Amino acid sequence: MVSGDFLQGDASREIEIDGSESVCSYLPNQRSTMTYRLAYELRETRYEQLLARGWRRFGRTLFRPACSMCRACQSLRVSIRAFEPSKSQRRVFRRNESLTVSVRRPGLSSEHISLYNRYHLDMHHRRQWPFREITRDQYFESFLDGNFSFSREFQYRDKGKLVGLGLVDMGPTSMSSIYFFHDPDYREAGLGTFSVLCELREGARTGRDWLYMGYYIRDCQSMNYKNRFEPNQVLEAYVADEAEPVWRDSVWE
Repeated sequence: MVSGDFLQGDASREIEIDGSESVCSYLPNQRSTMTYRLAYELRETRYEQLLARGWRRFGRTLFRPACSMCRACQSLRVSIRAFEPSKSQRRVFRRNESLTVSVRRPGLSSEHISLYNRYHLDMHHRRQWPFREITRDQYFESFLDGNFSFSREFQYRDKGKLVGLGLVDMGPTSMSSIYFFHDPDYREAGLGTFSVLCELREGARTGRDWLYMGYYIRDCQSMNYKNRFEPNQVLEAYVADEAEPVWRDSVWE
């Protein structure tokens, strides 16, 4: 089903698409269904409304789970103001503090493409991720397409060499960690953890409240690290635009 709606007070137009059931990308032997919205432009306040209701953004595509029989995907957000790093997280930060971190508008270069493909080839060998080299056009469509004033990228460089890149949305009161990839040679340095710590630090420096980290999935190795950043909350249910979302403080076993 496809539906479109002009939002009062918003210059953008969102088109919602109900996706068909497909093989789950996260859990073996599971099927998944996603709901999608297409938007070429979003105001910051509208985007934060969508984040609070569990929507994620890649390029001009927004999505969230709509699985009828499974609730494994839990939207998770970290309280930026209350966050305190653990001992192991502080060790990771010290290990990487020689890296140069810069925040800028997202770009596209041969460095971006090379780093992305090296990371995904490594994940293909280590975790059996499907692999196909991404082109510049595909990278643009996946991450850069659309007019979103709040989009940023965090670059991580070692003596000028690009070793990590995080795509992050930064709204008035919250941030959304979209995607991070890094040089496989730096895997033991814990750059994934370091990138989240840098995003939380930037959020604290700029007075934001929440870092949305996408979906926590307990039984998926690539998605079950997110609850280690505390305190955090999970969304109770994926509600309609006119309904108020309910987030509850997390208690992990």
